[in-house]
Amino acid sequence: MDERSGPHDSRETRQFERLVFFSDAVFAIAITLLVLDLKAPVGAFDTQTLKAMIPSFEGFAISFFVIAVYWLSHHDLFGALRRDDRPLRVMNLAFLASIAFLPFPTSVIALYKATTAPVIFYALSVASVGFLQVGLTLTARRPSLMREGESRAETRRLVVRSLVAPAVFLASVGVAIRWRHAATYMWILIWPALKGVDFWPQLAKISRGKPHPLAKK
Repeated sequence: MDERSGPHDSRETRQFERLVFFSDAVFAIAITLLVLDLKAPVGAFDTQTLKAMIPSFEGFAISFFVIAVYWLSHHDLFGALRRDDRPLRVMNLAFLASIAFLPFPTSVIALYKATTAPVIFYALSVASVGFLQVGLTLTARRPSLMREGESRAETRRLVVRSLVAPAVFLASVGVAIRWRHAATYMWILIWPALKGVDFWPQLAKISRGKPHPLAKK
């Protein structure tokens, strides 16, 4: 090992690991805070009590899914990096702040789901996380930080993938103005949309490999 580069590389590795560990801790705390809204009812526990808790269960399930998706994306994004720098750390903090904020709109939508404003507030909160993820992706996917073998095509795919959630949630804002419940059902579209973005490169490769139907044999 090069004596001059060894200590420097070791220090950069430790700094990068601290960034990753801190990020994972924020995600874990945010998910843990979601459970605080699932409080045991006082008094008798019957079907009516359970029915009254359904909005809390729904809020927990939706936000757990959203945070889990963002954690998986964050994990994949940082797995392609070999080091970090100050712009990445600052952008990552902004992104983590939006993640840490999500338990609050989750509480709001669990308490006031019968009205339109909380649905719009929740959708805008999640959309902001997605836009910050786009900024984080562009900041992280720089040649000076990435491992060898990473491509611009993969960067474009990750940016498009990051825009899926904001697109779905912003579209639900317009729907919520007229149909509140339909807007919340729209959020389920995130998963098939993400799968579509992941499958598209494979489909493109298959299409390029097939001869045109009108091509001469």
